[in-house]
Amino acid sequence: MYLMQSVSPRMHSLSYNLHSRPAHLAKKLLEASTPGQKSSSQIERTRAMKRSFALALLLPAVALIGCAVTPGSPTGPTGPTSGNWTNWQIQAGTAITSPPNTYPSFLGAIQIQGTQAAGIFTTVNSTGSSAGLDYSGSYATTTGDVTLSTDGYGFEYTQPATPYTLVPVSVVGGCVYPPGYTGPECNAIFSSPSVGIEIAPLNGTYTGTLTESAVPSMSGTGTLTLTQSATPNSSGAFPLTASIAFPSASALGTFNLAGTVSGESIALNFCSAAVIGPCIPLTASTNPAGTQITISNLGWNQTGPSYTFTGVLTLQPPLTPATNR
Repeated sequence: MYLMQSVSPRMHSLSYNLHSRPAHLAKKLLEASTPGQKSSSQIERTRAMKRSFALALLLPAVALIGCAVTPGSPTGPTGPTSGNWTNWQIQAGTAITSPPNTYPSFLGAIQIQGTQAAGIFTTVNSTGSSAGLDYSGSYATTTGDVTLSTDGYGFEYTQPATPYTLVPVSVVGGCVYPPGYTGPECNAIFSSPSVGIEIAPLNGTYTGTLTESAVPSMSGTGTLTLTQSATPNSSGAFPLTASIAFPSASALGTFNLAGTVSGESIALNFCSAAVIGPCIPLTASTNPAGTQITISNLGWNQTGPSYTFTGVLTLQPPLTPATNR
């Protein structure tokens, strides 16, 4: 939602009667936009944002009540303070979708270590996606509050008591200036109620029925094995290595794939170096707990025949060593 307003520069003093937690986030955002306090990599990766955004207004955190989903109650701090990177999706509205269909949405990674928080997020708008942006902030060990900010955007949320649970997220935007505008007033304020969720790492073997609707005789049990990197790339996505075993009835075999998971969205691919070898794209999504993979497109494409499979695969329990009796 965009609220068209004319705002004088005095708004930047944050003299409005804002709630204390959003005011704290405003301070973090102002610090993030102060020259000389960012690393050279952050300056390079956020240069375009600096030309487009200036912080103008902070809105109080929004209490969300949705029909499709019910955010989990943030009852206490359960944040991963060991320094592990975690996969997150933050989306405008009251529901998480794959891919995001409400804007702006943010796909990326969060790291919490002690009282420090960091993030790398790609911003998704109706016109496309931005480059990854570095976020920095803090983690309050007594309340579980996480605050992250970069030039033009900031988040605040409370770690849920139950992992992989939907939580309300206070998303802060900035002023948007028309191209070439150099005057003192801001002519648009961004605001949108949002929710966010952590996605579990994808490590394990998933099996289920893969269906080829055009050639039903090729359908059958398929197997997907996934291994997720512990470290995100520069866009905030986590690299994945995978193998896919097509149904035995298809006689297509098993192939190794590579790609990423970003939020709930999975994209994998393999292309043979052989002239007539197949290309195998896989587009899928995971549930937040990482126990179910929904494949919307698994292709097998080469000169001549091409096939497309869909299906839902379920995480299998790890094998336990046999014991001698």
